[in-house]
Amino acid sequence: MKVTHPQLRHPIDIRHEHLGNEAFLLLRCPLGITKEPLGLIPDVIPVLNCFNGSLSIEEIARKLKPQGATEEIVRQLADLLNEHYFLQTPRFLEKAHELKKSFKDSPERPAALAGACYSSDSEGLQEELKGYLSSSEQPQRQGELIGISAPHIDYQRGSLCYGKTYAHLEQSPHDLYLLMGTSHQYSDHIFHFTDKHFQTPLGVIECDRDFMNDLAGGYGIERAFADEYLHKQEHSLELQVPFLQYHAPQSKIAPILIGSFYNFLREEKAPTEFEVYESLAENLTRLIRERKDAGQRLCIVAGVDMAHIGRAFGDQFSLTPEVMDKIRERDELYIKSILDQDKEQLYAHIAQDGDARRICGYPTMYLMLDVLKRADISYDTTLYEYRQAVDYTKECAVTFAGIGFYL
Repeated sequence: MKVTHPQLRHPIDIRHEHLGNEAFLLLRCPLGITKEPLGLIPDVIPVLNCFNGSLSIEEIARKLKPQGATEEIVRQLADLLNEHYFLQTPRFLEKAHELKKSFKDSPERPAALAGACYSSDSEGLQEELKGYLSSSEQPQRQGELIGISAPHIDYQRGSLCYGKTYAHLEQSPHDLYLLMGTSHQYSDHIFHFTDKHFQTPLGVIECDRDFMNDLAGGYGIERAFADEYLHKQEHSLELQVPFLQYHAPQSKIAPILIGSFYNFLREEKAPTEFEVYESLAENLTRLIRERKDAGQRLCIVAGVDMAHIGRAFGDQFSLTPEVMDKIRERDELYIKSILDQDKEQLYAHIAQDGDARRICGYPTMYLMLDVLKRADISYDTTLYEYRQAVDYTKECAVTFAGIGFYL
C-alpha cells in the first residue's frame, strides 16, 4: 500500500550526529520495533517536519519547492521511512502488534544490550564485571544492605560508579531484589510491571512471579501490565541484572519501571495526593512488610541517573567547567535529600525549578524513600560515589551516583 499522507510515528529518537566532518541525522526506535538505526542527510529536516499526516506527498513537494524538494524526493523519503517502520502506517501497526504479542507471550525478557553495552558471551561478561568491581578501593561498609541506588548510564562511562556501588553486594546476599528504575519512554501510565525472567549472557535470573502478581492484584492488573512492552528495550533495569547475577545468581527479581511525575509537578501537588501513586506505594509497602516478616532477605535496587544537561538535551547554553560546578552544587542538594531520607525535601528540590536538570531517576528515589518509611524500616545511608560524564564537544552531560541503604 502506497503512502499518500506520510506521518512520522511515535516514538522515534532523532539525533544530530557527526562522522568526521560529515553531519547526519540518526533515527532510532526506542522500542526496538525497528532493529537498525537509519542515517539521513540533514537536508531532509524540512521534509520530515511536514510528515504530520495532514499533507499529501504532492502538497509537501509544492510547499518545499523553493527549497529544492520534488515529488520524487518526498516519495522516496516516505518509502524509505515506511520500509524501516518509521511511519504511522498499517505496515508499522501490524509489525508493532506482532512484536508486542511475541513479547507478551514469551516467559523471558531477552538481553537487549548484549554485544552493544556489554560483552555478549558469559566469560567475557564475567571478566568485565570483575574488572569494574575490583576497581573499588573504598572500605566495605558493615551492615546488611536494604537498598542501593546505582547508575543506569552505559558501563563505559559509569564503570567506576557501578564498581564502587555493586562491590558492596558481595558481603550481603539477598533472596529478592526489588528492581526499580526509570522508564524513558512516554506512556499514559506511570508504573510498568513485568513478570518475565531476565536473560543475560550469564544465564537467566528468575522473576518472583508471586510477588509481581500479588502486587498487580492490589494495584490493578490491567494498568500494571498495560505497557509491559516498554521493558523490552529499557536499559535502566537490564544494566543492573548482570551485577546481581554475579553476586547472587540464585536470587530473584521483582521488576518495575517508573515513568514521569510531570503531571504531579504541573498540578503542584505531591505524588501522595494521587490515587495512582498511593495505590502502588501502599501495596508495595504491604508486600515488603510481609516478605520481611517471613524472613526473606529483600533489597531494593534503584537503577537511576541524575542530571541530563547540555544542548544535546535541549538546553540553550554551552557546557563549561563552571556550568558543571554549578550542576554539582545542585546535585549535592538532591543527594542530601536522599541521604537525609527526606522525600518531601527531594520533591521540593525538583519542584523548585521544574526539574530543569532533567533528573530522570527522582520518581524512583521518591518511591524508594517513601516505602522504606511506610514499612517502618530504620536505616542509614552512605554515598559511595558521585560522577559527571561530560562531553563538551557534543554538549552532553549526565550525572549519577551510587548510594547504599543499611539496616
